[in-house]
Amino acid sequence: MKRMMIFAGIVCLVFIAGCSNESPSSVARKFYAAVEKNDSKAMGQVATSQTVQIMGMLGEKGQGMMAAYGKIKSTSEEIDGDSAVVTLAFENGETMDLDLIKVDGKWKVNIDK
Repeated sequence: MKRMMIFAGIVCLVFIAGCSNESPSSVARKFYAAVEKNDSKAMGQVATSQTVQIMGMLGEKGQGMMAAYGKIKSTSEEIDGDSAVVTLAFENGETMDLDLIKVDGKWKVNIDK
């Protein structure tokens, strides 16, 4: 019984650790949703501070630009060490590339323009 409890505890820890390291694609989806809602708090969880600042300056324009794309149909990602590019494909046929970097072990959208 004691062995089973230890095993169950280890399985839970592995599961929790695996869930906390989100993929670049899931982070990009969360960022898109946060911009659609103009939710700077949610953006701050998945984007660099510079990115949040840029999106804040865009305000409703950024929100409107994202809304024009519509729903995300699919994503693809290319990871190169601590950087990644996620391509969002939308139902209207448009695509958008988002750059991501790892910050403290977590993927963050990084807009530097």
